[in-house]
Amino acid sequence: MIERVASDVVSSLKDKPLALALVVVNVLFLAVTSYVLSSVKESGERRDKLLTDLVANCKPGERT
Repeated sequence: MIERVASDVVSSLKDKPLALALVVVNVLFLAVTSYVLSSVKESGERRDKLLTDLVANCKPGERT
């Protein structure tokens, strides 16, 4: 059953190259978006750790 659906989809996309290009672009967009979001998350975690360390090392009343 799944093989038949897959072959129908493939044959349909062979007849419509524009639809195939749209599917490929959408998949690439999702991949890039996932990468960017993971990079933003890691950057936020590094910033939070840096700020936490900065506050922990800050001593009131001392100026440097």
